[in-house]
Amino acid sequence: MQWVKVRVLGKGSYGVVTLAVNSEDPSLPSIAIKSSRLEDSHSLKSLEKEKRILDHLYGSPHILAFLADTVSFDDQLGGLAYDLFLEYAPGGSLSDLIKKRGGRLPEREIQDYTRMILKGLCGVHEKGYVHCDLKPDNILVLPLQDGTNYLKIADFGLAKEPGEEKQYGDYFRFRFRGTPLYMSPESFLFGEIEWGLDIWSLGCVVVEMLTGKHAMRWFGDVHRNLESGCAFVMQQPNIPEYMSDLGKDFLTRCFTRNPRERWTAEMLLSHPYLLPEMAVMSATNSMQVRQGWRSLFEDGHQQRQKQLLV
Repeated sequence: MQWVKVRVLGKGSYGVVTLAVNSEDPSLPSIAIKSSRLEDSHSLKSLEKEKRILDHLYGSPHILAFLADTVSFDDQLGGLAYDLFLEYAPGGSLSDLIKKRGGRLPEREIQDYTRMILKGLCGVHEKGYVHCDLKPDNILVLPLQDGTNYLKIADFGLAKEPGEEKQYGDYFRFRFRGTPLYMSPESFLFGEIEWGLDIWSLGCVVVEMLTGKHAMRWFGDVHRNLESGCAFVMQQPNIPEYMSDLGKDFLTRCFTRNPRERWTAEMLLSHPYLLPEMAVMSATNSMQVRQGWRSLFEDGHQQRQKQLLV
C-alpha cells in the first residue's frame, strides 16, 4: 500500500514525525511516520531501538502501536530515511491537552489518566524495560467517540533494555539520559536507571496535570554546577495543597527518595486513589480509609523487597 506524507506533526533530535494517508484507500485510518536520516547514526540507532522495543510490547493497550518500518526518500530530511510507521494519536500529546484545558485538569480525570499510564508502565516493566523519559510530551492522546480520552505511552528511543548495563558497563551507568525535570534523584546524581525512575517521573506528570507547572524547580546549570545539581535533587516536589488527601498520599509513594521503598507500578494501581469506585474524598473520609489499607500495602511492599533480595 502507498502511504503519502501530508503534514509535519513534530520534529526532534531523532528526525521528524509526519502524518500520512493511504493514497489507494482513503478510508483507512491515518498513521504517523517517524523518520531519521540513514546517515545520522545516533538517530538511526534510537529509532531501531524504539522499533525493537515496540515489537516486544505489541498488543499492550496503553503503548503506542508499531505497524511497520521501511526506507524511503524524505523531502523534509533531504535524503534517504529510515521510517517507523506508528499509530496516529489525533489528540496530540498530554502536554497539548493540559495547555488546551488552561493548565489544570479535574482531579477525577487525572485519576483516570494516571491509571492508564500505570497500566502501560506495568507492561513496560514486566518486560524488563525502563522508559527513562516519561513526561507529558511522550504520552499521546486518542479521543474516543464518547468524548473521553485514551492515553498511550510513546517514544522509547531513550529506554533502557534488559542487559544494557552488562553490554555497556560504566558507560551506560553514568551516561545522562532523559529530561532532568522528570528524573529521580538516584538517576540524576548516580546514573541508577531502574523502574523507580519511571515512577518518580509519573509523579511529576500527575503534578503537571494538576497545576500546569513542573513538580521540580530549576536551579541554574544543574549539569555542570555541583551546588545547583544538589539543590535540584534535594528540593521537595511541589504537591498542591488543594489536592485530595488520597492524591497526596499517592504522590508521596511516587516521590519516596529511597528507590527501594518507592512503590511499583503494580502496587500503585491498587492504591485507593485510583480505584474506579473511589471518588475524590473529603479530608475526613480519606483519612479513615487510609488507616484501613496503609498497613496492608506496606506489608506487601516489604514482601516484594524480600523477594528481590533473595
